[in-house]
Amino acid sequence: MKIALIGVGNVGKSVLMDIISLGVCDEIALVGRNEEKLKAEILDIRDAAVLWDDNVPALSFGGYENTAGADIILYSAGSPKISDDRMKLAHDNFIVAKSIFEEVKKYNCDGIIICISNPLDVITTAAQIYSDRPTSKVIGTGTLLESARLRRLIADILDISSNSVNITVIGEHGNSCVPVLSSCRIMGLTLEEYLKEDIGADTGISVSHIQEAVKNQAFKIYAGKGYTNYGVSASACKLVKAIVNNTREILPVSSVLSGEYSVTGYAVSVPCIIGKDGIVSVRNMKLSENESEAFARSCEIIKSALINEGLPLP
Repeated sequence: MKIALIGVGNVGKSVLMDIISLGVCDEIALVGRNEEKLKAEILDIRDAAVLWDDNVPALSFGGYENTAGADIILYSAGSPKISDDRMKLAHDNFIVAKSIFEEVKKYNCDGIIICISNPLDVITTAAQIYSDRPTSKVIGTGTLLESARLRRLIADILDISSNSVNITVIGEHGNSCVPVLSSCRIMGLTLEEYLKEDIGADTGISVSHIQEAVKNQAFKIYAGKGYTNYGVSASACKLVKAIVNNTREILPVSSVLSGEYSVTGYAVSVPCIIGKDGIVSVRNMKLSENESEAFARSCEIIKSALINEGLPLP
């Protein structure tokens, strides 16, 4: 198993360390234009490896030719700019992604691509188009992270483990993401049922409160340290494990859709089964009327950004 990592900035370095700790591959190839930096990262890890008990996979570095033979390609390249709206990064990062994946496809035409860079849904769409591979083989980490944040938020409010909360966020990985509160289950109970069973009252948890809390979490982190890295790296590694181990987990990820949820030709996060070949299938999710309307608005934001980049979407 060979994994290639394109982009070794703050996020990429976290992904690199997490992939090493997973122990799921024989080789990790670092890919980028600054080969001196890539070489330095590898030398630093090799020093650390002397003090680790576990074996470290073979490490290499180079240009896009180093993606050849990779089973999984992790993409975390892009602008280092910080914005309160990920879509403001769309133009610069779309151009970068287009140029990179036009090069990648010369050396690798069948590896599964996992996109991490923002704006996530725009970049996932670009990766699928310009890498020239099936939609099943291009996955964005999408709202997997928002879903985790929402689980933690509800768990904190209710003072229970986040492992006991099952809920999904769909739509844009960004400000318009849609928390599907109607899907929330705790011990098999809806949120309302659990509240009545547990405390006999409503805590006042609202969709608007939840959406604001999820949306603002990333920017609280940005404000404090200048970037986010651990959560998104964990999301990427969750997908790597699902692919390598063929777990067939249903996860909310960004994928270019072909009519599902009335979306065609661009990526948005919805529940998908993830297995050894990437996306096995897109799963339908029952939404309330309000959730359906919010999802449609979220999709329009992604679609508009892509049209602005010249993509002829239906």
